Amino acid sequence: MSTEEIQGSFHGVAARLDRLPSGKFQRKAMWLIGGVCFCDCLDMNVGGPIIAQLLASGWSDNGLNALFVSMTAFGYLVGGLLAGMISDYFGRVKACVVNVFVFSVGCIGAMLAPDMTFLIVMRFIMGIGLGAAYPAGYSALTEYTPPDKRGKYQAYVGLIANCGTPFASFVSLILLPLFGWRAIFLFCGIAGFIVCFLVAKFMEESPRWLAMKGKHKEANALVSKWEEEARAHGHTIEEVSDKYITEEAGKREVKQLPTKVLFTNKALLKRLVVAAALCWTNFVVVYTIVSWTPTIFVTRGFDVTYSVAMSVVMNLGIPLGVFILSQLVDRFGRKPQLIILMPLSGILGLAWSFVPADQTALIMALGFIMVAMVYYWSLICSSVYLSEPFPTEVKIRAAGFANAFGRIGAILNPIWVAYFLTTDLGAIGIFGVSLLTACVAAILVAIWGVETKGKTLEEINDVVFKETNN
Repeated sequence: MSTEEIQGSFHGVAARLDRLPSGKFQRKAMWLIGGVCFCDCLDMNVGGPIIAQLLASGWSDNGLNALFVSMTAFGYLVGGLLAGMISDYFGRVKACVVNVFVFSVGCIGAMLAPDMTFLIVMRFIMGIGLGAAYPAGYSALTEYTPPDKRGKYQAYVGLIANCGTPFASFVSLILLPLFGWRAIFLFCGIAGFIVCFLVAKFMEESPRWLAMKGKHKEANALVSKWEEEARAHGHTIEEVSDKYITEEAGKREVKQLPTKVLFTNKALLKRLVVAAALCWTNFVVVYTIVSWTPTIFVTRGFDVTYSVAMSVVMNLGIPLGVFILSQLVDRFGRKPQLIILMPLSGILGLAWSFVPADQTALIMALGFIMVAMVYYWSLICSSVYLSEPFPTEVKIRAAGFANAFGRIGAILNPIWVAYFLTTDLGAIGIFGVSLLTACVAAILVAIWGVETKGKTLEEINDVVFKETNN
């Protein structure tokens, strides 16, 4: 092999990327992937106000609204299962573009829906697009960033993305009374098409993926360009010798692994179980808050507009929680934060459900804190911890599978939510389930979770390949 091919090999690219300081290309990828995930959060959080208006206007009922939410989640499940295949075959950039495009087309279809059945089908299509985009985007970012900054960049993507949640509430608050729910879908579709264009035009492919696919010259050229940009800004970049790369390559061959390795390799299976449990808990708790809070308020006697307004106040806790995470995620281990914060947020949610309906200030204040805490650990689950513990060869398929499993929780979530809303337990029963789920996930993290803070992606997965080789 030539020096160019050696430097552009998987091991060469990985070592060189891990030595790079934070630069323009990483920030650009962060903003673009943040835009992809922004569409996800925007879509997920407009659903709650929409179904509240559909219910209040008589266009739908609680049963159809539950199906609306479940089919969205089912679309996410299908998309998550497709994410790895699409991303591994076409590349990280094309996968993000195609997936967001599918979402945008679904939005336009939803805007034109003649009845509830057609609207539910469009929600399924929208879910497929975003279900594949979400794991592809977050997992790709881990392939760009060095170990000491990886958590921060992932958290910043989460901050950008989750600004979509309060933004969705504000958009709903403005558009719903003036133009109705169709205008919201039009807005989301336009936003998605804009993101498609920006990602296609400005985002560069992952060098790790290029190297894994044997495109060594392209991978080398891309990393070389970033190295020169860093040197132009006064950074000293340590050279990676051909000898070192060759020695590393001799330890293991990097090639696309079959999907079955996720279930036959014990180390990977444990990580997959933890990731799946985290995704399940994440979607159950988050969907409960963002999709059903306005409806919970309506069932407690508030009108739709006031319900959405209170949800807006609560959701302002999202950027605060994610911002705090961005400052702390690379200082403390991922595991202890999850083990402590998940059960604690569940307890806080249960306490929130006991607050009397006439104590609106306390409801919003406690809800604000609850939402901030939930999104703090949620981002560790979905962005940081989910994408780090898996090797590049199966990373997005693992993330996609875990994400898809989590969506099953989101599919089933409306069933028990709708049930509890018809009983005297109401929000108490709903958030009691959330607490139980969070405790189970925390226990699994404590037993089988791996600590990824400060480690390269290759170091994290050494144990996996040692087991595979044995």
